Amino acid sequence: MPREKEKLVEVKLDNGQVVKIKVIRPTNKLNSEAQRIGATVWTQCIQDGVMTKPELQRMLKEKGIWGKEQEQKEKDITSEIAELEKKLYLNKKKKLKLSEAKNFAIDMRKKRNELRDHIAQRIALEGNTAEALSDNAKFDFLVANCTFYENGNKVYNTLESYQNSADDVLAFTAAATLAEMVYALDSDFEANLPENRFLKSAGLVNEELSLVDKEGNLIDLDGRRINNLGWYQDEEGNRVDQGGNKLSEDGTYIPQVVYIDDETGEEVVIRGEEEPEEVEEKGEEKETKTTESK
Repeated sequence: MPREKEKLVEVKLDNGQVVKIKVIRPTNKLNSEAQRIGATVWTQCIQDGVMTKPELQRMLKEKGIWGKEQEQKEKDITSEIAELEKKLYLNKKKKLKLSEAKNFAIDMRKKRNELRDHIAQRIALEGNTAEALSDNAKFDFLVANCTFYENGNKVYNTLESYQNSADDVLAFTAAATLAEMVYALDSDFEANLPENRFLKSAGLVNEELSLVDKEGNLIDLDGRRINNLGWYQDEEGNRVDQGGNKLSEDGTYIPQVVYIDDETGEEVVIRGEEEPEEVEEKGEEKETKTTESK
């Protein structure tokens, strides 16, 4: 399959405006310039005492932050994910209950999250090495010089203008698009993971890869109904806690008991805050009655 030379992408800005940008594959000349910028940054890092990746690895081992034990744990989790994939797709039973297959897929998700959490600290530290900072400088230069508006005008006239706006949605989209083209990154990486491919094909997740029941309602890993904020819900869609007890929208319990006055023995009515509309209606009703009495 021939490599794409350019991509046209629509970007919705924070103000609601939609613009089209064109991201082109860098030429040999641009790549050479980027290499020089990267080399300059790497040299400056060394002069400033920034550690290289090998130096960081030695330091992490010496301080016990990342050594043989952590490396073995990474290998073990990776192996467990591979075994679960075999159980999901190559099970000896030949006929596998959907509920069992779902559990294998969910366990794969859990293990993959465990792996990401395990290696997160190491990856974060590696991001501050001379090699990583050099790579970042090269990539920033390429994004700034490979991003154009649909009419052919450059989005960023200077490298500094891109770096100053690197956190906005347009810059993020441009960088992500170029990364897909240059590094052959898969924009649907999560959707194409083995566990998610199965869950999607079996109708067990929605388009956002969130777990759903047969009616399409969002559920958690244990099959309990939730909303898009992760709050538990009952069958009517009312907010509840993990045990099914009713909650108000702000997460406080709705009284399910009768309160008795200690002295009189009479029932004490616990009133919630009145809705603004109700208060307004009652005020209008009172004003009407007052007018009529006159």
